Amino acid sequence: MSALYRRYRPQNLAHVVGQRHVVQTLSNAIEHDRVRHAYLFAGPRGTGKTSLAKILGKSLNCQTTSGPTTTPCLQCESCRTIGEGTALDVLELDAASNRGIDDIRDIRDRVAQQPVLGRYRVYILDEAHSLTTDAANALLKTLEEPPPHVLFILCTTEPHRLPDTVRGRCQSFTFLRPTADELIEVLERIALAEQISADDDVLRLIARHAGGSFRDAVSTLDQLSAAGSGLIEAKSAQAILGVVDEEVLTGLVDAVSSGDAPAALTQLDGLVEGGQDLGRLIRDLVDRLRMVLLTLELGAPPKSAMLSTGLTETVAREAQAITEGATIALIDGLLAAESALRSGGDPRLALEILLIKAARPSADRSLEGALRRIELLEGGAPLQPAKLAPVAAVVPVDPPILLPPPPLPPPVVESSDAVSRAADTPPWDEPTPPPASTPLLPASDLAVTAADLREVWEIAKQRLSPKLRSIVTSARPLRIERGALVLGFPSATQFQKSQADREQNRAELAAAASAALGADVRIVLETLPDVGAPPPVTTAAPNAEDDHEDIDPITREEEFVRTLVETLDAREEEIT
Repeated sequence: MSALYRRYRPQNLAHVVGQRHVVQTLSNAIEHDRVRHAYLFAGPRGTGKTSLAKILGKSLNCQTTSGPTTTPCLQCESCRTIGEGTALDVLELDAASNRGIDDIRDIRDRVAQQPVLGRYRVYILDEAHSLTTDAANALLKTLEEPPPHVLFILCTTEPHRLPDTVRGRCQSFTFLRPTADELIEVLERIALAEQISADDDVLRLIARHAGGSFRDAVSTLDQLSAAGSGLIEAKSAQAILGVVDEEVLTGLVDAVSSGDAPAALTQLDGLVEGGQDLGRLIRDLVDRLRMVLLTLELGAPPKSAMLSTGLTETVAREAQAITEGATIALIDGLLAAESALRSGGDPRLALEILLIKAARPSADRSLEGALRRIELLEGGAPLQPAKLAPVAAVVPVDPPILLPPPPLPPPVVESSDAVSRAADTPPWDEPTPPPASTPLLPASDLAVTAADLREVWEIAKQRLSPKLRSIVTSARPLRIERGALVLGFPSATQFQKSQADREQNRAELAAAASAALGADVRIVLETLPDVGAPPPVTTAAPNAEDDHEDIDPITREEEFVRTLVETLDAREEEIT
C-alpha cells in the first residue's frame, strides 16, 4: 500500500466515494442504534472493504460524542489510533496468516475483555475466506452469541468459500467496482491536493490500468508522480506501466483490416525487438478489438471504456473498416495465443500466423477462413491473395456480384409437346428465366426414359444446397409416378432418408427437380431392398462424389475452379 493511499484513504462515511448502498445502510444503523454484531463485506480487491470497516470502528468509538456517530472527529486518541492501525479496541487480523483453529480460539478467549478507550471491541478479519473449516466452525458460536460490546467484520473477495453457517450469521454487503467517473474523481482530488500535473488522458489511462480498484489507481498515480517529479506525461506513463502505445495498436488493426500482412508483421517484429512484453501486447490488443466489436454492435464504445475523444474516433473508424466476423476471429486467436503463452508455448509464432490469416483470408484454409472469404465476397470487398508461388486462382469480375446459377437445359423427353418446349428454351450462354407467372406442366404428363431421369436427377442435385446434396448422395431416381419423383434410399442410409424427408428439405428437392425437369413434381421417398438388382429404370448414373478416389487432385481442382467460374461469373488469373 503506497504512502499516498494511506494519506487519502477515506476517514469517515462522508469521504467514501461510491458504495452508496453500503454507506447509507450503515449510516442508518448508527443513527438508530441498530448496529449488528457481525458484518460480511464482500467484493473485488481495492474497493474499500477494509477502509469502511475501520471507518465503522471510528464511528462506534469516537470519544468526543456520547454515542456512536456518523461523523467521528478524527482527532481524539481513539480515532487517531484506529487510523494508524495501533488501536487496542479495533484489531485488524489477516485471516490468510491467522487461519488456524488456535488463532480463532485465541480471539474467542479475548472477546470477553472490555474495550480500553471506546465502546466496542471491533475485530476485522481480512481475507476471511482463508479460514480453515475447523477455524470457521470455532468462530460460529462467537458469531452467534457475542458479548454486547463485540463486533466482527469479515472482509473477503471470495464469499462463496465461506461456510453457509458463517455467512448466515452476518449481515452481508456486496461492494461494487467503482465506475470510471468515481475513479477519475478520486484521482483528480488527490492530484489537486498533491499538486500533481496530469491531464485527462493520463488519468483515464491510470483508471483503465487499475482494473476497478481504488487502491491500485492511487498507488499507480503515486508511482508515476514520483517518476516524473510531479509531472505525468502520457508517453512516460505508458512506458512505466508497460502499456502498448495506442498508435501501435491502431497500426496493427489498420494493417489487418486493409489486408497488409507485411506491415502487421513488421510492426510486431519492431515491438519484439524493442522488448515489448507479448503477454501485455495480447491483452491490450484484445481490449482494443473488444472496443471495436462493441462499437460495431452498439454504435459507440461504452462509457466504462474510459476512452479519450481521439481514441473514441479512432475506434469508430476501425469499426467501419473491419467486419464483425474478422474481429471475433482475431479475438479468439489472441485468446488462444495467450493460452499458449501461459503453457510455455511460443506466442510470437502464434501471433505471426494469426496476423497473416487475419490480413489474408485466402491464406486461411480453415472453415472460419472460408466463411470470411464468403463474407468479403458478399460485401463486395476484394480478397487479398497470399503472395506465394504462382497458382491458379479465381478472381471475381468487377464488380464481384454473386449471381444465381443459369437455368439448366431441360432433359430430353419423348413427348412431342416436351420436345417443342425444349426447342423454345434459350441457348445456354443466354439464360433467360421464364416469367414467374408461367405455370409448369404437371409431371404426370411426361414420359421420361430411365437415362433421361438419371440426367434430370444429376442436374437437380446441382441446384441443391451443399448440405442437402450430401444427404441425398446415396439416393437413386426410381420413376415418375402420379406427378411425383420417387427417390430410393438404400436400407443402410435410413438416417439420410429421414433427414431428406423433413418438410423444408422435401420442398427444396421438389423445387430443384421441377426446375431440372421443366415440370411440376412432388417428392416421394422409398427404401430400396437389401438384395437384388433394381429394375433397369431405377439404375442411377454413377455418382461423381462416389468416385473421388479415382480422380487425381489436379483434375479435381480443375473441376472445382470450373464450377466457381460458372457459378460466380468469374475468370481465372495467374497470381504472381
